[in-house]
Amino acid sequence: MEGKAFAPVVLFVYNRPEHTARTVEALKKNYGAKETELFVFCDYAKNEKALPKMEETRAYVARITGFKDVQIRLRETNFGLAESVISGVTEVVNRFGRVIVMEDDLVTGQWFLTYMNDALNRYENNKKVFSVTGYSHFINGSKALPESYFLKVFSSWSWAVWKDRWDLFDREAKGWEEIKENPALAKAFDYDNCLDNCTMLKNQMEDRSINSWAIRAYWTMFRADMTTLFPNMRLCENIGNDGSGVHCGADNGYASTEPYNGRILKFPESEEETAAAKSAFIRCKKKQKRSYLAGRIGFYLRHPMRAFQKIAHR
Repeated sequence: MEGKAFAPVVLFVYNRPEHTARTVEALKKNYGAKETELFVFCDYAKNEKALPKMEETRAYVARITGFKDVQIRLRETNFGLAESVISGVTEVVNRFGRVIVMEDDLVTGQWFLTYMNDALNRYENNKKVFSVTGYSHFINGSKALPESYFLKVFSSWSWAVWKDRWDLFDREAKGWEEIKENPALAKAFDYDNCLDNCTMLKNQMEDRSINSWAIRAYWTMFRADMTTLFPNMRLCENIGNDGSGVHCGADNGYASTEPYNGRILKFPESEEETAAAKSAFIRCKKKQKRSYLAGRIGFYLRHPMRAFQKIAHR
């Protein structure tokens, strides 16, 4: 990467020391890691059961080396992921003007930091671009798409943002009630019914059954009609869908592979979402949903008592 300094990385951790170690060790192998400042926000345990793993995680974080600088923020109370992310990203992006954001279950390929910084530099002045991500929904890429492309979709599995874009973040998700009254708007927010954004936003804003910063970031981007840059190949892989996380359960339909270790050299000239990118994404998500549903049906047929228990608890 030429030109501007590498953007700082903000990493949010809690009580998964093994996942945190894999995330950090992979990041250390990135080209540019030694030129990158790392900020680690460590949330506090929400109960006594979480304390031992939290302390183990903090002990590991205290030993991190391999970056330009490592700064650690130890929370003294439990913020929860949403508040921790919102406050942490705001603190660092206000200081540096740009930031790369990661959580404790994201393993990256060696060119991840280069790609994120290249994109941050390239689209800094393009106000239609809301964010950049290193994650791809295509397990092994899509033959129908170029090396990188834009979608009107937000990804929280590694992302980067500029201060002026993050300033738009609306934690109150103003106007969200419209999705209950406007079917066309709801369909668009659910990306032609292949995502569950409306349900998530309602759960966040009305039912208060979840605490998600990401769905509010998605709403912010959606209302502003902005896009996110995606790589065709996965430069970042989520290893947290093993039942260990607070917000990600096991067997949720997301296949995992090793992250791609090649460099992204081609970037789109236009920030617009293309018809090819949209249709490829929709096909991918619908196939993923069918696969997940078939898997769950098969599981409950093999374990009828689990099905009964699930129904009984509704």
